[in-house]
Amino acid sequence: MMEKSTKHIKNKMIGMLLALLLLLLSTQTASAHDGQPPAPHDLWNAWNWDPAIILSLILSAWIYAASQQELRRRASFRHSVLGWRAVSFVTGLITLFLALISPLDALSAALFSAHMLQHMLLIVIIPPMLLLGVSPGALLLALASPVRTKLGRWWHRTRWLRSVWRALAQPLVAWALNILTLWAWHVPRLYQIALGDEALHILEHLCFLGTSLLFWWTITRPGMRLSRGDPSILALFTMALQGGLLGALIIFSPTPWYAVYALTTQPWGLSPLEDQQFAGAIMWIPVGMIYTMAALILFVNRLAWIERTANQREEHNMGKMKRIAGIELREE
Repeated sequence: MMEKSTKHIKNKMIGMLLALLLLLLSTQTASAHDGQPPAPHDLWNAWNWDPAIILSLILSAWIYAASQQELRRRASFRHSVLGWRAVSFVTGLITLFLALISPLDALSAALFSAHMLQHMLLIVIIPPMLLLGVSPGALLLALASPVRTKLGRWWHRTRWLRSVWRALAQPLVAWALNILTLWAWHVPRLYQIALGDEALHILEHLCFLGTSLLFWWTITRPGMRLSRGDPSILALFTMALQGGLLGALIIFSPTPWYAVYALTTQPWGLSPLEDQQFAGAIMWIPVGMIYTMAALILFVNRLAWIERTANQREEHNMGKMKRIAGIELREE
């Protein structure tokens, strides 16, 4: 009876999602901005109600909520742990909404600095928030047990896919892909083509989000943060350094990099070069601080782990010595 009720509720939710998608498709033309850079007085009307993005956010929230409910039912996790994980994941989704749906998306067509802010949300805020909010394999709990079983069997049968994942999840590979993506998409020619081509612009955002999720996964995944030889701290510090280098090149360039912003910054009270300097500052200072703070947090955790390990080893040795001493006394 309980399973039928749960299935009925899920079917109703799926129907509501489909209805919402149809509604968004019917109103997209009236709601979305027309692709032109917004004027200051039109900014708050420039929301990007893209049905694909909206549906993806809703589905992500629904799957996460279902998995959290199953975790609570199994009572294998403390509620306090589930609580902070939920806050982290919801924060990531809200930030993703702000980056892709809010007027910030339209403003990025007028200001390089707004576009840089959008990119930085996709690179250093959203990925760690989403990953910290998800325990390993937890999202699969939103699926029915037979579906999970079939998915697991398919994953174990598909060796090539597991090999690809293992290769991509190597810290050095994830680090290199993240850096390559950042620098490649800021090459002036490719950047300006992407800004004028919607499909390429979507690909750009997917590249930023995908490679950043991969990089932050190598930083946050269990079993890696405290293992010997873990390169996470070095990876974070070098990410801060290379981002600072790109930011410095942008700030101190004597000429604007992107001609596409030549006529769009004036209504916002900025020259193209001033706008570019703001963008470089965003890349250099706040982003560098986030990477550095994450590295310092890992460093403190590493020191605490070393101390705990040393104490446990000392307690073990003391217990061993006491047992030996006890045996010797009994023999006497």
